[in-house]
Amino acid sequence: MKRIALGAACALAIGGGVGGAALAAGPDDAGQVANATGTYDITVENLTSGQPLSPPLIVAHRPGASVWKNGSVASHVVAAIAEDANNAPALQLLRGARGVQVAKTGVDLGASAPAPIPPGARQTYRIRVADSSRLSLTTMLVNTNDGFTGLSSYRLRRGTRTMTRPAYDAGSEKNNQDKAFIPGPVGGNPFVRDPEGRVIRQHPGLLPGVGDLTSAKHGFNRRAVAKVTVSRAG
Repeated sequence: MKRIALGAACALAIGGGVGGAALAAGPDDAGQVANATGTYDITVENLTSGQPLSPPLIVAHRPGASVWKNGSVASHVVAAIAEDANNAPALQLLRGARGVQVAKTGVDLGASAPAPIPPGARQTYRIRVADSSRLSLTTMLVNTNDGFTGLSSYRLRRGTRTMTRPAYDAGSEKNNQDKAFIPGPVGGNPFVRDPEGRVIRQHPGLLPGVGDLTSAKHGFNRRAVAKVTVSRAG
């Protein structure tokens, strides 16, 4: 088993059959890779009423790999996204890594730069990768301490599939709900941490009477914060 370290507590595990012909992401944001055989559109719709979603990290990788997994400790690069909507550490680590075909921040079709997905809005991202690749996607609920949602090692295939995604808690920061620790509009305070040290799990939702978040303004259905549609476009 070949492992590409994602941090002290977690790794992106790549199956032993990768070999020297492994696909690797290039520097171009279009995500073009050698031997790519399919174009896929990924649409993310924000189902919340008070939680913008950060521009997502999109990773296409070999089978047998994972960027994050429910029940496991979040790597430092996943924690950076879940706590601060910071994709840069993951991009630096994954671009060009063996077994990784695409590692990019999603840019909506027709747009020129990444942008958050406001409540009720949707964005579509396009990648070109080998069929049967795995897709991992990570986007922060920015008015939380370390809430996020996305996909973990989803197998790309022909056709279209729509999935409702729950909110996850990265377990890396306490849910103090204090705006001094929250990067989103409610706080505007990135890179301020209140470490916790738990595993990734389903988010408990907002805690009543705690900190500065209120259900009326920042609440969300923890079982359905986003709708993700993946379709093979060509």
